[in-house]
Amino acid sequence: MRADTLTYRYVYQSPQNKLYQTLLDQQLKYFKYHDANITSLHEGDEISTNLKTKIRNLDSATTIKVTKIVPNKEFQLETHQPGDHNITQTFKFDKNVNGKNELVYSEQTNIKTVRGQSYFFLTALLYKFFYNRGMKKKLQYLDKIALGVA
Repeated sequence: MRADTLTYRYVYQSPQNKLYQTLLDQQLKYFKYHDANITSLHEGDEISTNLKTKIRNLDSATTIKVTKIVPNKEFQLETHQPGDHNITQTFKFDKNVNGKNELVYSEQTNIKTVRGQSYFFLTALLYKFFYNRGMKKKLQYLDKIALGVA
């Protein structure tokens, strides 16, 4: 694993195609909230919003773009923040070493400045705990929706 990438692995219970569709549906809701003209997601779709940064917890003008859609296999977004700070978020459907269905979520942070990289690596050590906890809740929620129990 790269030092600039945080990864969380989740073994899911729902059928793969249902979980993938649930993921797309939830992402579409988010995109529609920011741009009512978006009716379905396609590679290249992009929205603008203000998000807090992980490094300094400041509001920043951000664009989020769908960069990859591979049905029932992978969904990827790229988030661009000021200062050439980009985060690639990937949801990848795979099998783990035990042959169970696994959703692997990763965030690769690309920071161009040395100062920004230093902040990120210090913050990432503490952030990893909250990242794992938050991703577990998020992926469990998606799994429950896909199973029809949420």
